[in-house]
Amino acid sequence: MRECVCDSEEDNYCYLCCGSESNRCLPAHQHGILRPTGERWERESCSRCRMNGAEMEGLACDDRDPQRLCLQGKCSKSVCHNKQQGTFCDRKLEKICVEDICENPCARIAPHLMVCDCSMIDPDTGFASDDRCQLCCYDFNSKPASRRCQNAYRKYHITTSSKRPIWRVGLDCAGGKTCNRYGFS
Repeated sequence: MRECVCDSEEDNYCYLCCGSESNRCLPAHQHGILRPTGERWERESCSRCRMNGAEMEGLACDDRDPQRLCLQGKCSKSVCHNKQQGTFCDRKLEKICVEDICENPCARIAPHLMVCDCSMIDPDTGFASDDRCQLCCYDFNSKPASRRCQNAYRKYHITTSSKRPIWRVGLDCAGGKTCNRYGFS
């Protein structure tokens, strides 16, 4: 047996993986290989998530990698693979999926900027808001009465890797419509 790369991203991150020509590459404990203490070769963050899955569900499970969330007992980075762009991906509703990564894109500018949903109706015009279907941010440090949810593309120039606005696909908007990657339908 020698160290190898497991098929599952979560297994590969959490465990020492072993295999050989005659044995499939799996986490070491599935081959009966344990630490001298009898425990699994497992990262502490993954162990906490596996043991306390119910209370950690949807919360960050690794201090060194904020994109990893505890999902069904696994410390996973693949939370966004089955979610639409712009949907919330953590239990605290602070992070959204952007190009398959669960993050707070507002924090790219400053850590006190938070994701928010722009209003359906533009308070200045009284018509449906063009901002509703794009990422919006507010300054957590400002007083609650003066916090304004503003379009992140226009205000802070926050974009995808292709320099496009970050769309909030699936968000409800005015007139019973739903946001998609082109605006709304």
